[in-house]
This record gives sequence, C-alpha cells and structure tokens, in this order.
Amino acid sequence: MDITMRPMSLDEAWQHILWQYQSYQDELKQFNYPYLMFIPTSLAEMFEKTNLTKQDIDKYHTIFMSVYESNTEKLHRFDDVFESYVKPMLLRAIDKFLVPILPSWNAVLPKQLNILCTFGNSAGYSRQSDDIATIHFRMTRFQDNQDHILDVFFHEFVHSLIEFPIIRKYNVPQDLKERIVDLICFEFIQKPVQKSFENSFANDYINSDVIKTNLSRAVQTMMKDYNKKH
Repeated sequence: MDITMRPMSLDEAWQHILWQYQSYQDELKQFNYPYLMFIPTSLAEMFEKTNLTKQDIDKYHTIFMSVYESNTEKLHRFDDVFESYVKPMLLRAIDKFLVPILPSWNAVLPKQLNILCTFGNSAGYSRQSDDIATIHFRMTRFQDNQDHILDVFFHEFVHSLIEFPIIRKYNVPQDLKERIVDLICFEFIQKPVQKSFENSFANDYINSDVIKTNLSRAVQTMMKDYNKKH
C-alpha cells in the first residue's frame, strides 16, 4: 500500500470546512459532538448557526483564508514528522495488526492511502473505492505529538477498512460505529477509548475475540437487536 501526504489547497480546505459544517448540522450534532473538535476556534460562530446565508459564507471564508495563510508553514513543517516517524510506524502497525485479520472482516486493503492535511482538530476519513482511501487530518491540536498523530491515523484507517463491508452493509449509526472503531484501536494499539460512548449498545457485542475472528457477524447480530429496540 502506498501512502502519500500533502497539504490541502486553500480551496480544498475551505470546501472541507463547508462539508464538515453540513455533516455536523445533519448528523454529528445529535450525538453531542463539540464542534470545536473539527475546526479552528475562529470559526466557532459559524458552526453555531443552523443555516448560513451567502453573506455568512463570505464572512467565514475570509476568516478561514486568514487562518490558512498565516499557518501554511506549519503544514509543510509536518512533512519531516510524517516521513521520519508517523508513516513507517503506521505501516508497521497496519501490517502487524490489521492485514492478518482483513479476511475475517471481509475488508480490502486499499492500494493507495491519501492523507490530506488542513487546519482544525481531530480527523476524518473517506473510502472512495476498494483501491483508494483518504484521511483528512486537521492538525492544529497535535501537530507536534508524534504518537498522538499515529493513533489518530490508525483510528481513521480502521474506519476506512470497515466502511463498506460492515458499517454501510449493516447501516451502523454514528455512535455505534465510533465505539466499534475505538474498541478495535484499544485492542491493537491501546489507544484510550473515548468516554463519549462508554455506555454503548455495542459493548455487549464487540470484544477481543470478535474483533479478531467474526466482527462482521457480531455487528450483524448487534444491529438486528438494536433495530428491534429502536
């Protein structure tokens, strides 16, 4: 698998903000996600609005341009950290922990992983096809913490692996999806499990043995029971 990393262009980064805004308003808000985990703090007011006028969009675009242009050097400085530590450690963790169990997940390793960097907090992912996956890394909060960056990339890569064969197949909602991925990451790299969903419905279905042998079947059973109660 080939991994490449580059900064988003200004236009790409702004479009990502708009997409994140819509995703937050349409879905993530109902799960009590704090919007500041996604964006530069200067855009907080934007995410507090449930609708944006053209004037609003122009205003926040100007604000974001200022953030982007004053921080582009940080994006490029991340190259050294990524190439010297994060990339080789990520590949090692993927080969050691994930590749051996992909058949039991009915998952496919992409040929290409694109990492696009921008400003804000946390990260996201998309799986365009069996061959291509993308991680959107919003690096403001932890650009100098190599191990944290590695944990974040591993987490998002797990998301991309199970998106088609498990999450979409069984229509898993956002909160259960995050809990499943958190438990997988804790199993392999001991990344701390988020407290946001600690009382998750998934807890009775997802464990160490399931993760390694029959994750798809366990999620199928979980969603049958979940749908009966919701």
